[in-house]
Amino acid sequence: MGTILEIAANSYQSCLAAQQGGADRIELFENLPEGGCTPSYGMLKYVREKITIPVYVMIRPRGGDFLYTDEEFEIMERDVQLCSQLGFKGVVFGILDAQGNVDVARCKQLLSLCGNMKATFHRAFDRANDLDVSIRQLIDLGFERILTSGGEPDVVKGKDIIKHLQKEYGDDIIIMPGCGVTADNAAMIAGYCGVSEIHATAKEQILSNMQFHKAHFADNRFESALDAIKAIRKTLQ
Repeated sequence: MGTILEIAANSYQSCLAAQQGGADRIELFENLPEGGCTPSYGMLKYVREKITIPVYVMIRPRGGDFLYTDEEFEIMERDVQLCSQLGFKGVVFGILDAQGNVDVARCKQLLSLCGNMKATFHRAFDRANDLDVSIRQLIDLGFERILTSGGEPDVVKGKDIIKHLQKEYGDDIIIMPGCGVTADNAAMIAGYCGVSEIHATAKEQILSNMQFHKAHFADNRFESALDAIKAIRKTLQ
């Protein structure tokens, strides 16, 4: 079997492209420009009914940093419980404190609500003040995997750190590179870093079907593209 491919999908159409393109798993979210937030209840229900490959849901109440108010954290708790009730395979979240440390207490609380779901710690990890300390805490907490670009803006720049994390901690937690993965670099990143999973959005701009446009409003959008997913899948075989 080749490297496991997770596609970050921001819509039902993106989920469908991921499934048809040979992805092994989906990370479901909305609000791509902000790096992803929790999808709506309607989206969760529809994807759960229609998509057959495993789906992990992003639990993130807003864009910006990963330091949350008590109210935001309560929303996250409810979203985790909802995803568990709907029967999703897993959730994806990350919480830091004001000093850039993993918020162990809050992460532990969300994990306790997961039921049968697994959990991925997302790229909040890349904002942490010490990646080695943070990853040891995430291992102790029981996270299944970490999504990371090695603390850098993309996986190419962070590949040496990702390789280090895989070498040091890969037996205890899955290290999944993500951010900037394309068909041109996916196999190189997977091979160089020695990882078994990789994460990509494989996005393309979708032109609006609106015939009436106002020039100062943007009607186009981005979604995961079937051909791009197939291309990444092919390079990872």
